[in-house]
Amino acid sequence: MIDHFNIKIKKTLLALLVCFIAIPLSRFISPQTIIDGNQIYLAWLPLSLMYSVLFIFGRYAVAPLIIAFAITNAWIIDLTLTQALILLFCQLFSVFVSCAIVRFQLGRRWRAGLTAKHMGARIFWGGFFAPLLLKVTMYLAGRFFAFPLAISSYFGSMSVIYTIIDIQSLISAALIFTTFFYYPLRMIISPRYARAFWRNLCHSWRAREQRVFTLYWFVALAAILLVLCTP
Repeated sequence: MIDHFNIKIKKTLLALLVCFIAIPLSRFISPQTIIDGNQIYLAWLPLSLMYSVLFIFGRYAVAPLIIAFAITNAWIIDLTLTQALILLFCQLFSVFVSCAIVRFQLGRRWRAGLTAKHMGARIFWGGFFAPLLLKVTMYLAGRFFAFPLAISSYFGSMSVIYTIIDIQSLISAALIFTTFFYYPLRMIISPRYARAFWRNLCHSWRAREQRVFTLYWFVALAAILLVLCTP
């Protein structure tokens, strides 16, 4: 019983450490632009990180996410206690609800085989339902509470193009960039998984029937990057 309790504590503390390091980093590297004189994210990567941490640690990541987001928000934005609690609720509630629904539908192994099975449920609840619910909660919060100018555009009624890009930033973060955080974090946390991952990956690359495909894939990737990055 004591060993089981210690394992839970270690998982929670490890998840908290990961959140403290990765949440500010994900905010920093999130691409941004200016529309109608207001700053907006093209992909809000903390959402990707939330899913990644929940997929790795499960329920042991809930408390660390709450603590880490609360501290990060207080460090970056000057908010009253009420504003801080509302912002924290808007950031986390939709993600927790979507993961709880997926857990209820798929059972205890809802985190297993992320890209192998049950993709439809994960894409719908995590990639579309959660971002839309997040925006609905933020819009409702903006109707009844005032927020600082730096973040007020996310809580109010803006132009159509601003609103579309705002919602797309959440959907793209959930659908595209979750694995961007999930696999590196899991390999850092578990060296055994990292060795197995790279062994299987390199084995598939070196297979005779895959060599030509791999070569052309890298050539195509290099060409696309050259076209997109050339001034």
